[in-house]
Amino acid sequence: MESDQPAASMAFQLRQMKDKIGFGQVRKKLNRLGLHVRERVQTFEPFAGQHAYIGVNEKLVDRILKRLPERKRYQLLDIAAGTGLMTRVAHWRARVIGAEIDSVLLDIDLPALREARKEVPPGAVKGCVCASTDRLPFTEAFDIAVFANSIHLLDDQAKVDSLAETSRVLHAGGVLAVNSAFYEGASPDESRPFYGRWIRRSIAEISQAMPLRKKSDRAQATRSLSASGYAELIACAGFQILEVRERRVLLSQAAVRAISSYKDFAMGALRATEEDAAAASRALQASVQPTFRDLQMKYLPRKWLEIIAVKT
Repeated sequence: MESDQPAASMAFQLRQMKDKIGFGQVRKKLNRLGLHVRERVQTFEPFAGQHAYIGVNEKLVDRILKRLPERKRYQLLDIAAGTGLMTRVAHWRARVIGAEIDSVLLDIDLPALREARKEVPPGAVKGCVCASTDRLPFTEAFDIAVFANSIHLLDDQAKVDSLAETSRVLHAGGVLAVNSAFYEGASPDESRPFYGRWIRRSIAEISQAMPLRKKSDRAQATRSLSASGYAELIACAGFQILEVRERRVLLSQAAVRAISSYKDFAMGALRATEEDAAAASRALQASVQPTFRDLQMKYLPRKWLEIIAVKT
């Protein structure tokens, strides 16, 4: 485990795929993981401006570049790209080693892609595509594919199909990189006092604001996988695992508040319904500062899963 300190125009292609591709063999291999089907995909951007988030993604890109054959230009598929942070990071880091990266940004969030048009260097982008990760409107075309802090947003079957689709559009020997701060084991033991106090305070906060609220029957949006579970999932999609690491990061209060704005996190943490998700998020955000203060903490430790694999 590694430790980190917190520290013009593009063409839009709006594609809809009418026929879902089946991956029966992949599903059979994954039965023992107990995955179930739930079609729910959403993007997550509030965290993207945090130093911890940017730093950990810079390190991921550096490790990707070390795994690529030496060339002057690479084709990147930035999956669930949001406003394009990973493309910007890849563009900068590749230039340091004298290479260029042409990116296609893919997301279901059209406003985020529009924002990406403003933020990403025009020369770094071949296009933006509004489409679902499990129905990629491409043929085999890419050297690199990146799921940056997004794969946990996919429901179980969508994870399976998205990875199979990613494998399909990568060249043989293409590199897949996945990272996430939302997985089983992301919270170190020493962070448990914080989470316990934070959740209790947040429950009191939302209960005061909404005394008649109904609790959700589900404890979380999707079942969290462990690091080994994600590695097995990726391997079953036709990849050879090259690296699995859990990088230790220190989150500031601002970063924890950003995590709290993630709707599915708030719903799972406070057992909130869809209708109460915004209230749950507000309660969590309001409780961050007093919890840090009570425990005399400056940063909250958290682990970030990174997996790098190659298409076999």
